[in-house]
Amino acid sequence: MAHPFQVPTLGVRQSPTNAPLLAFALLSTVTLSACGLTPRNIWVYIDNAGSDVLEINVDGQLAATVAPDEYSRLILPPGEHRFVVAAGSEERYDFTKKLVPSDRLGVTRTYLFNPDQLVRYQIYAATSGKNRPQALTEASLLTSQNDPQLKRRFTYRQLLDEIKLVPAGAWHDVTGIDDVLASPPDEVTSQAATLRTALSRVPPRLAESLERLSTIENPTDDDIEALNDLLDNIFANAL
Repeated sequence: MAHPFQVPTLGVRQSPTNAPLLAFALLSTVTLSACGLTPRNIWVYIDNAGSDVLEINVDGQLAATVAPDEYSRLILPPGEHRFVVAAGSEERYDFTKKLVPSDRLGVTRTYLFNPDQLVRYQIYAATSGKNRPQALTEASLLTSQNDPQLKRRFTYRQLLDEIKLVPAGAWHDVTGIDDVLASPPDEVTSQAATLRTALSRVPPRLAESLERLSTIENPTDDDIEALNDLLDNIFANAL
């Protein structure tokens, strides 16, 4: 039987953990404030993109053990918390982070913590059954535009708008993202929820290539093809 105070661990490949839950972490759904609309507790996703098992201690207690290529989600109250990250006997991080509660109705404040900073992240909009928007198809509908360079600029901008690179760093506020470190569902039952936002990893070399291509102001056909191929590669690595 699982310990009743076990931290829930959700990952690309889920694995059990024997870490006791922090006294303040919750297994139930997020507690709402007195008005019943604004979530008070905070979700912290801890992503381990490295090759070592990471032990996450919060305020002096073991909160999660995260295997390589997996992640864990903690549910914590707002306020300052001390995070200590260790790999075996090696202590890698020891710092205090202030967690701020959500100010959005019905939306839980969500952070992503990437201790080793070995990967970058992308945010993109996903429609059920599709991995990428049809930017090139939309651009081809501009039949009324006779200027080839304007068409190329439009197409290029549509491609760049498919994803948003998250800035490099260890901590990120990802509040409002529907699917964090998980692929959107293949089918969405509610018609009102066919468009979802998702966050996934991006290899640093691909992120750097995208940042370089995003500086091009007057793209050529070769630039458009290179960007389209790069986005295909990014999504193939992410999903």
